[in-house]
Amino acid sequence: MSRRQLGLVAPLLLALSAVSADSEEVLVAVSSIPPLVVESNGEFSGFDIELWEAIAHECGLDFSYRQVAFKEIIPNLIAGEVAVGLAGITINREREGLIDFSHSYLDSGLRILVPSETNASLMAAVSAVFTPSVLKAMAVLFAFTFLFGHLLWWSERGETAIHDRYFPGIFEAFWCVLATMTTVGYGDIAPRRWLGRLAALAIMVCGIGLFGVIVAQLSAEMNFQKLVSEISSHKDLAGKAVATVEGTTSVAALQDLGAKVVTVERIEWAYEKLLQGEVAAVVFDAPTLLSYARRGGGGEVAIVGDLFNPQPYGIALPEGSPLREPINRALLGMRENGQYDRIYRKYFGPR
Repeated sequence: MSRRQLGLVAPLLLALSAVSADSEEVLVAVSSIPPLVVESNGEFSGFDIELWEAIAHECGLDFSYRQVAFKEIIPNLIAGEVAVGLAGITINREREGLIDFSHSYLDSGLRILVPSETNASLMAAVSAVFTPSVLKAMAVLFAFTFLFGHLLWWSERGETAIHDRYFPGIFEAFWCVLATMTTVGYGDIAPRRWLGRLAALAIMVCGIGLFGVIVAQLSAEMNFQKLVSEISSHKDLAGKAVATVEGTTSVAALQDLGAKVVTVERIEWAYEKLLQGEVAAVVFDAPTLLSYARRGGGGEVAIVGDLFNPQPYGIALPEGSPLREPINRALLGMRENGQYDRIYRKYFGPR
């Protein structure tokens, strides 16, 4: 055993006794935050996981993982239920008052994820159709077509173009109303009786104007939706619905920006809300969003704006944990011997 390893033994013995009276296994709380922590069929991988396992090997620690929601990691550490917390946990003054941290192992910050231009246009079109003003206008159009279609069928039934039976005669009348309103005027159905022509005149005067109003309303809503979706920096988030993970520092950052914060338990659920048009953007830690945009976004999302709210990550520990010093020594050693850089390049590329 080397002198360096001997220096780790004494504090580790204290740490192990603090973890459990019955076992020398260190319990590590983790939460799914790709690419830092990735869970698949009960197995864990990712940058944080690989870094921790290298540290644990260096320190001679036996450990097991406990998957929890991100917001539960710090309460678990405070309660003494776990000895270590991993999931891209930001070091800040508030948390330092509750728990301890290792030295920073990764510098990060917040980034913004939005729908790609093509996907945003589709979402804007769909959203515009289902706005209250457009739905109200469509209801008026339906009522107008229904009323004048029946009037036209009643006045023209039995003529060559419109059948005297209700079905299919009413559909022929509806077709005539819509063709007249849209100014298409195919000419396949035309009123022959004066009462029918009076009904057609009303359709021309009122219906064409009504159809124009609906088209204008729909166009206005689509333009509005497009403006709403245009986010190019964190300054554009005010008043927008933005999804992020509950219990993270991004919640407070978004509140400070005046965004309408939508919290979820897992970052994957935030992506779903974005793709379904329920939120205008997702704001979260840069490594996670960059990884998703490159590998999982499928061209439907894009990163916009610069990094904001810079923040360092640390390994979370209970206050006064004897594991802190051994972990810090292992981290420093990994930086010196190049092991840290090899793990970093694997997940994030060259620095």
